[in-house]
Order: sequence, then C-alpha cells, then structure tokens
Amino acid sequence: MKPARIILLLVALVAGGLAAFLVTRGGGPVTETQYVTEVVEEAKTQILVARTPIGVGERLNQQTLEWQDWPQGALRADYVTIAAMPDAPAELTGAVARYEFFPGEPIREAKLVSADQGYLSAVLSPGMRGVSVGVSAVSSAGGFVVPNDHVDVLLTTQGAAGERSEVILANVRVLAIGKRLGEVGTSGGQTEDQVSSGSAPQAITFEDSTIATLELDPSQAETLINAATRGQLTLTLRSVADFAEDTTAQRPGNNQTVRVFRFGKEQSVMAGSTGAVQIAQSAGISSADEGENNLPAIEQAPDAAIELAPQ
Repeated sequence: MKPARIILLLVALVAGGLAAFLVTRGGGPVTETQYVTEVVEEAKTQILVARTPIGVGERLNQQTLEWQDWPQGALRADYVTIAAMPDAPAELTGAVARYEFFPGEPIREAKLVSADQGYLSAVLSPGMRGVSVGVSAVSSAGGFVVPNDHVDVLLTTQGAAGERSEVILANVRVLAIGKRLGEVGTSGGQTEDQVSSGSAPQAITFEDSTIATLELDPSQAETLINAATRGQLTLTLRSVADFAEDTTAQRPGNNQTVRVFRFGKEQSVMAGSTGAVQIAQSAGISSADEGENNLPAIEQAPDAAIELAPQ
C-alpha cells in the first residue's frame, strides 16, 4: 500500500474518532443555573383608621374606628399608632371630626377637636360665626344645597318701583342644612344600616322649609341679620370652581352696615342699599348727587347722623 493512502486513512480514522467523541459528549444533560429570589417582608405596625364613613361634625366611637396594618416606611408623624396610643379607640371616643373621613383613611388628630366642644363650634374656622336663616327648597336651589357648599345670599325687597333683588353676601360657606352637618355618615342623612354597610352616600334634598347655617365673619353676620328683617332671603348655589374666588374686592360696600340716627331714632341700613338711598333722598340729596354707594354724600344730610358699623 502506498504511503499516501496510509496517511489519508489515518487522518480519516482520527477525524471519525473525534466526531464520535464530540457527539457522545454533547448528548449529555445540560446543567441549568437556578436563581432563588428571597422575599424580605417590610416591618409593619398598626395605625388607627376609619372603619365606616365619618361625616363632618360627627363624634367618633369605637364602632367607627379600627386598627390596620401599615408599613413602617409609609408612616407619617401625625398618624395614630398602636405603639404611641394603644387605647386610642377609647381615648378618641367622643372627639368631633372637623373634616370627612372615608373608610380606611388614617385618623389624624389634627382633623379632630376635643370631645367637650360642640358640633358647630368644632367646624367653624377661627374668627368666624355661625348664623342661621330660614330657607325653603324654592329659595335654596331646589333643596340641593348641602353642607360645605358655597352660596351667594340675595335680598329681595318691595319698593315703590316693584321688587328689587341684590346680592348682600357672596361666596359664603354653608355649615349645616337642618340637622345635616356633612356629606357622609349619619349627620349626612344616611341611616345606620347604610353607614354599617359602607354604601355610597346618596344625594338628599329637603322639600319643605328648614334652617341654613352659614359661616360668616362678624360684619357679614350683622348684614345678614339686618337683611332678614327687610325682605326675603334666597341662597344661590355657586360652582365648586368658584369656591376659592375672592369676592370682597368686587363688592366692597355691600357687607358694610350703616347706623342712621334721624330725628332721634336709630335705623340700620346697608351701604349701597335702597334704604340708604331713600334716607339720602328724604334728607334733600338727589340721587344724582349721592349715588347708591356714595356714603360721604349721605353723611352731609342736615337732619341725619350716619355712623359706620365697625368691621
């Protein structure tokens, strides 16, 4: 046999053996790398939350409160924790809610007032007064005015030229309608069964006459009380987009009360009202001279003394 053939045969045998070796080795099981994920649970504590809806002005009790697990990393300083106040449901029983709480919402003491204070005094803003007026469904947006709405107060009077309506107060907050103090909870008109079941509050209207309690500053309170003796009051509902609107600059004289001493008798009128104009005219000042809002001209009346009520 020729040497070339011998060499070729050896190469073929080596190649075949190598191929067989590779095939045999490649057919073995493939080793898979497994990764194990370990879940580390975050430390938790318990905080006090509302079990049922709590309306504005409602008093808390142990049936409306409960403890709930809460991550330590999500705690806020004003939350009521079981570590800081273990008897919180009993200690906070009777406290009055100044704002609404929804089921599962954390209880914060900044939204509560002490148990020895009344309902309305708890929800009144500092420096404000609660003043009540009688209204009907017709004179209050069909009875759809509810607590926390904002309204304008209109006064309608009867004069020689017929009826005249004017805005005497603008953008004032409604504290209560009848016995309702809030949108949710029993003070919002829901029954105990509705509150315990957690059902959503329903729109509730009144059909007959009732009492509306408004949040006013002292000057506005005097204006409203004086207006109630002069004619019919009507509440006009404002859009929620206008709640933050500042109306004091638009009507600077409407909320100012003027005490008039004429012929030894005292009479209270509002600046710019028809009563002030009539007094000026009876004192010999023409409407062209004084204008409806021109108090200095009215003060020149020879037989009338004008005193501005303090703001």
